[in-house]
Formats: sequence, structure tokens, C-alpha cells
Amino acid sequence: MFTFQPIELLIILFACFALVSGLSFLILRRRDEILQDFLTPDEPNIEQEFFQRKPVEEPAEPEEVHEEATVTEAESLPDISWGVNEQQEQ
Repeated sequence: MFTFQPIELLIILFACFALVSGLSFLILRRRDEILQDFLTPDEPNIEQEFFQRKPVEEPAEPEEVHEEATVTEAESLPDISWGVNEQQEQ
């Protein structure tokens, strides 16, 4: 039937290897293009968008509260600060 010389068999195996590796390279390249199109946003200038400054927000003015002056719990406690207090000095 078919008779192959060893060199012919080697050429056929090399051609099959080149064909398979070339096709896999093309498949991976196409996959990369599809993923890049899918994952990349519509705006091409990502750097400018990333480094863009946010607008400065004006601080909200506190609402004026008209209440009678009441002594809170924090104000009723004696003034204790770090270190030696007045009672220990006497």
C-alpha cells in the first residue's frame, strides 16, 4: 500500500505540528481580541479618566439650632486632664 521513507514521515509529522501550533496561535489571538473588546470600556483614554480630579464639594452649612443652654453630662464632669490634677497638688 503506502510506503514511507523515514524522512517523509518526519516531514509529515513536522507539517502536522506546524499546522496545529499555527491554528492554536490564531485561536488564542482571536480569543484575546474578543476578551479585550469585551473588557475594555468604550472610552479609550483610561489614564485621563483615572487621574481626573473629582469636583470639590462645598461643605454643608450646619443648621442653626435655637435651644436653651442645657448642661450636658460632659460639661458637668470636672475638668480632668492628663498629668497631675489640682486635688493631688493640695
